[in-house]
Amino acid sequence: MVARKLMDEHYNESHAPVNCTLCKEIVTREIWDLHKSEQCPQRIVACEYCEFELPAVELHEHQDVCGNRTEFCQTCKKYVRLREWIGHEIQCHANANANASAQTSSARIIPEREVRPPPPVRPPRPMHGAQHKRLLFTIAVTGIAVMIGSILFQREESF
Repeated sequence: MVARKLMDEHYNESHAPVNCTLCKEIVTREIWDLHKSEQCPQRIVACEYCEFELPAVELHEHQDVCGNRTEFCQTCKKYVRLREWIGHEIQCHANANANASAQTSSARIIPEREVRPPPPVRPPRPMHGAQHKRLLFTIAVTGIAVMIGSILFQREESF
């Protein structure tokens, strides 16, 4: 129960629509928390490959490029795309561990891969227009270089 003289104040604090400052959308108070944390296209999220923070609406395009970067696998001595790393690690390291177990006695213990602690939570930093464009340009150039390198590497292997 709310006193009649406090009705307007109660409505404004608990039920009035909220204007999202990031995407300019008007959101009902009931879903405001959900909008801020999961639905707002301009909320800041981190790339799963490089932890770069950017608006959610740009994440998919960024991760398409960023996930195509490669890292060298010490076990199989090949370069593996970051987007394929987990599956590769399971397959490659499981096979390597199985082969090593078969070749040695059962008393040998195979060390587990070092697990990195999660990165510290950083407050979102503002992105300046020129800096943002420079980053996108760098990512695009890197993606093109990776594609050209892959094509040349495939041609080299076929000879």
